[in-house]
Amino acid sequence: MPHTVSRPDGRQQEILAVPVSVPGPDPVQVADAVARFLALREFRTRLYRCLTARADALFELTDAILCADHAVTSLVQLCLEPEFTRGHGALYDALAGGRIDEEGFAQLLASKLPLQPGGQDEQAWIGEHDVIDHGLLESALAGLPDADAAAVREACARWRRLRFAIDATPCPRPDAECSPGREHVHHDACRCDGTRKTIPGWEYQFLAAAGHLRTAWTAVTDVERTTKATRTAQTARQVRNLLRRLAAASRGGAPLVILDAGYSAAGLTASLAGQPVHLLVRLPAGSVMYGDPVTWPGRMGRPPRHGIPVTCCNEPDAATPEPDESLLLPDTPQYGTVRVDAWRGVHPMIHADRGWFKDNWHGELPILRGTLLRVLVEHLPDGRPPHKTMWLWHAGPAPLSLDELWRAYLARFDEEHTFRFLKGALGLTAAKVRTPDQADRWVRLVMAAYAQLLIARPLTGDLRRPWEKPPGPGRPATAGRVRRGFRNIRRQIGTPAHVAKPGRPGPGRPKGTASGPAPRYPIPKKPRKQNNQDSAPEKPQVKT
Repeated sequence: MPHTVSRPDGRQQEILAVPVSVPGPDPVQVADAVARFLALREFRTRLYRCLTARADALFELTDAILCADHAVTSLVQLCLEPEFTRGHGALYDALAGGRIDEEGFAQLLASKLPLQPGGQDEQAWIGEHDVIDHGLLESALAGLPDADAAAVREACARWRRLRFAIDATPCPRPDAECSPGREHVHHDACRCDGTRKTIPGWEYQFLAAAGHLRTAWTAVTDVERTTKATRTAQTARQVRNLLRRLAAASRGGAPLVILDAGYSAAGLTASLAGQPVHLLVRLPAGSVMYGDPVTWPGRMGRPPRHGIPVTCCNEPDAATPEPDESLLLPDTPQYGTVRVDAWRGVHPMIHADRGWFKDNWHGELPILRGTLLRVLVEHLPDGRPPHKTMWLWHAGPAPLSLDELWRAYLARFDEEHTFRFLKGALGLTAAKVRTPDQADRWVRLVMAAYAQLLIARPLTGDLRRPWEKPPGPGRPATAGRVRRGFRNIRRQIGTPAHVAKPGRPGPGRPKGTASGPAPRYPIPKKPRKQNNQDSAPEKPQVKT
């Protein structure tokens, strides 16, 4: 319809207004947002069922961690959040008397979390760059036997293979003399030994799913409080539990489990032999692997078990046997020229009187064959030259490509970003509780809060500060920005926790009673190395 406007010279002019069509929302994005909204509500309902005692207080404590507009630095400070409708006494009582179904909680994380934390952008990138699955692989395997075809499919399942990183982080408790179960755990800000960098406290080992593209998001699915003496057995148990939960959630395939140096590659390979899982472990410098021995007919004596050694040294030009396979990648964006060498079918030397095999293996020692990889890069992402050579050990049901293995190890560092956010923002080590059981409940509540942030990532707006930059194209929002908008999401989805009932303080401790001092638990002292002078007997003093 015409519209009259005034011109600068004072005359009137009619202008025909043409309606402008405003594009509506993308139906695909709307459907994905609705699915995420329902998934988050279902996750919170099932999480509430996993809290078997003090469920209301524990659930509200999790919401207080999520909705706080500051970093969690004190446990009692969370009772001031509007989401926690109870007193500060209920907060400590929830951790002391509450109960969490640990197996049900782990199954919930394994079944409901997106184990590819990259999201739709990562899947779209993989769909554009993957050229194997477009009918070429199945047509090439049409005439092969079933066993050989399955091995080839396993070796080529690069973008569909689930990746899991396992690493431990300390919970320092240096001054908690009344807390049992403390040991010397690795920590940079040491209090006891400057050379070994240890501090009294507890150590928690997390298992987290990492994506195929580098992001700051991981899906934490399991946790255990570990000790140095039982770390290998506990790690193997975590991997077996992961395989069982993935099978129950209909997420088949052999996942790739990535571990840093400090884990026993031989012990994990032996304990997980025959399981549908790939292991990728970083080896410390000085490790030695051996090839198969060379024999010939008529040789006398006992058959040898080890062949030519391959030493994991830091010098790239050291004299080692020629690798069986090499991969050269020139001009990578962050590492420059990358060279990966592989020795197939090598095995470590196992000793029956030490390590995991001392108490867990009986009979003849096995020959554990795998692949040894040496990764040489031109420079690090910040431009510094590498100070050491990276050696990796791979063992699994089928051989994998060298390009997939060395890139998969880089995904392990995404878990470090998760540790930094859990400690710095969600207060993983902020709860100064007395017993390790209370600390275990607190750690699982923090995991539940982080899992809800992962599910709610596409549901929150970009609530950034005026001085913060918007995220780049194709980059997901950070965990801190998702946490800022979770209070708005909570108003829409509600909470399964019941409203707190009005009450009054109890009578307190009866007069004339005393509980006495709390018991002390000294940490075990590390043995000192005796010098030759200390071990020599003292000479008798002669009086003059």
